[in-house]
Amino acid sequence: MKKVIGIDLGGTSIYGGIINEKGEISKRASVESGGQEGREVVINRLIKIIKELMEGESVQAIGLGSPGYINVKEGKVLSIGGNITGWAHTDIKGELRKHFKDIPIFVENDANVAIVCEEWIGAAKGLNPVIMITLGTGVGGGIYSKTSGIWYGKNYEGGELGHMILYPKGRKCNCGQKGCAEEYISGRAVENIYYELTGRKIKGKYIFENSRTDKICEKIIIEFAENLGLYLINLKNIFDPEGIIIGGGVINSKEYWWDEAIKFYKENCNNPGDIKILPAKFSNDAGMIGAAKVALDNI
Repeated sequence: MKKVIGIDLGGTSIYGGIINEKGEISKRASVESGGQEGREVVINRLIKIIKELMEGESVQAIGLGSPGYINVKEGKVLSIGGNITGWAHTDIKGELRKHFKDIPIFVENDANVAIVCEEWIGAAKGLNPVIMITLGTGVGGGIYSKTSGIWYGKNYEGGELGHMILYPKGRKCNCGQKGCAEEYISGRAVENIYYELTGRKIKGKYIFENSRTDKICEKIIIEFAENLGLYLINLKNIFDPEGIIIGGGVINSKEYWWDEAIKFYKENCNNPGDIKILPAKFSNDAGMIGAAKVALDNI
C-alpha cells in the first residue's frame, strides 16, 4: 500500500503524518511553525519535520497544505501569504526540493486540503456541492463540487472566504482590506478583541472557556457566534451548497458557540432551507490527510 507524507502548515503550528491510501495515519510529528518569525524559520521547521517523519520510512511523495494564494502547478505562494510573515512569493516546492530531490512534492492551499480530506472520508462525504471554512489563526475557505473539483478561480485566488467583507470599513486585515471575516471569526480575532478591551493578551482557547463565567469573554463570544451566523448566511445565499463544513482549531471550542451561531443563522436567513451545517470530522488532522490525498492522487 502506498504511503505519503501529509503536512498541514498553519500560522501557529505544523502538523505532519505518514498516511496511506485509506487515510490512516501511521506516524505523526508536530512543531510550532514560527509563522511570526518569518519565512526562513518556517522553511527550516518544515524541513525538520519532514526529515523526522522520513526517518526509517519509505514514502512515495510529500503533500503540503499552506496558507495563502497557492499556484498549485508550480508549488509557489502568490501575492497573499496568509498568517506567516513574509510568506508571499515563497517557492515552497523549490525550497523543499533542495533537501528532498528524489521525491515528488505537491503544494496546495491549506483550506483546500482540509475540504479534500472531509470530502474523501469525513463530514462532507456525499455532499455536493460543499463549502468548507477553517477557523484557526485566520479563516480559510474551500469550494468543492464533484463535477469540477476544487474551485481555484482564474488566478488561484478563488475560495478565499476568509477575505469576504463582513463589515465594510471595519477592522484592518493582514491582506490589506478592511472588514474581512477573518478579523471577526478567527482565533486571532478573538484574542485581538480581548486585548483591545482589557489591554491583556491571552490565548483564544481561554477566552472561549471563560465565556460562561467572565462578562468580557461572554460578550466577545456572543459577538463571535453572531458574526459566524451572519457569515454562514452570506455563504448560503452566494453558493447554495448542499453542505457547509466548519473545521480548524476553533472547532474544538464549539460547545461555547455552535448552538448560538446556528440559531442566529436560522433566525436571520431569508430561507435557511435544508442545508447541512456540520463540524469537521477530522479537526486538526484534516489538513495533513487532505494534503496526503492530493499527493496520492498526483503520484
